[in-house]
Amino acid sequence: MKLFSTQVGRIALASFVCWSGISAGHAGEFEKAYAAALENDAKFQAAKAALASGQQALPLARSSVLPSVNATISDTAVQGTQDYDVAGGASKSNNLDYRAPTQSISLRAPLLNLEGKARVRQANAQVGNAEATFVARKAELVDRLAVAYLQRMLAEDAFLSLHAQVHATVAQRNLMRRRFEQGEGTRTEVAEARANLSLTMAQWADSKDQMTNARETLNALTGLNQPFLVRLGDEFTPPPLVPATLQEWQEKAVAANPDVQARRFLVDAADALIARSNAGHMPRLDLVASVSNSRNESVSSLNQTVNQSAIGLQLNIPIYSGGAVKAAVTQAIAEKAKAEAEWLNEKRSLEVEVSRLFQVIQTGKSKLLAYEDVLDASRTALEGTLKGQASGLRTNADVLEAVRKVFQAQRDLAQARYDHIFQRLRLFNKAGVPADSVVSYIDELLSPQRDTP
Repeated sequence: MKLFSTQVGRIALASFVCWSGISAGHAGEFEKAYAAALENDAKFQAAKAALASGQQALPLARSSVLPSVNATISDTAVQGTQDYDVAGGASKSNNLDYRAPTQSISLRAPLLNLEGKARVRQANAQVGNAEATFVARKAELVDRLAVAYLQRMLAEDAFLSLHAQVHATVAQRNLMRRRFEQGEGTRTEVAEARANLSLTMAQWADSKDQMTNARETLNALTGLNQPFLVRLGDEFTPPPLVPATLQEWQEKAVAANPDVQARRFLVDAADALIARSNAGHMPRLDLVASVSNSRNESVSSLNQTVNQSAIGLQLNIPIYSGGAVKAAVTQAIAEKAKAEAEWLNEKRSLEVEVSRLFQVIQTGKSKLLAYEDVLDASRTALEGTLKGQASGLRTNADVLEAVRKVFQAQRDLAQARYDHIFQRLRLFNKAGVPADSVVSYIDELLSPQRDTP
């Protein structure tokens, strides 16, 4: 870009170069923010607690098919009287005052428990659902972090752009003042320059507030007071998507998306519930055994100690439960139909969303090129307008409008770049790419692009 002959041209050019020359931060900054968010974000901590709770469904269910052992110790004090008949029709009474200690150990081991087996199967599906839901919450955290992180970068971009625009507008106002003092300008041009500067200053103040709010939002999510996040370099070029076809992305998403997986586990859990409900019609067979020691177990065995062991089989055959089992089966079948419909809806919605994101990203590169062309054209137009003003062919209003278009084009390009990065992140999350891999990928996009030696 050529230097301009006027002072405003030199200041405007310096502002453009200063703002455009800032490069992106060091690789790994987004990953550091992610690591902090994992430890600080309250919603994610709640998801971790929900996972820990959900994982207990399996050991609880297994307890129904494993042996149970119980120990009982009692020591009863007995007081009272004992009346009994004696010869001749008379009766006699004795005072009772003794203790009856008892110790026993009993074992129950299920041999046939179809309801318990179905419960274990259901619990396995519930644990799978809890784990898939946790993975989805982790992806959601990456999504929320990216929104806060990119919004902060965009807010700082906008602030820097308006800051440079203020300098260019001040230079234009000063130039109009000198031209007026030298008899070459008009009061109208001075007023226009002053009004435009006031408007730009107001926009700058709003941008500063937005930048502060964006920083606080990100700090609240990560728990870190992060340093200044700088913008993407002008050389930013998004890499091609891998895989390259929509069908591959949709297949990957259907197979790995955690929300779809969670719905699939709910279908499995509902199917296991049907089997569990049907088990209400089936017999249950248990092995039971016990060992006991008792003394003074009854009045008739005073001063006697009894040691006994017992082992046997116990068969429980349900005959009639008032229709409860049939109703439970019908209810479980309906729950499975509901779970299948919700799973199918989730899968179809996912395919539509992946298709939308894929198309947006595919057209994003040409969109970025168009915004870059707009910026180059607006800079060229400003250079020509400044030269035209120096020769008397363009007015102050023309220059102010040209300056505004340049900085607006810069902000539009920055917005488009950050939107493009976010759409890529959303596609990766929807496709079920692990959160750590997505974070590393975003860090690569945000890091400076250097030529390989």
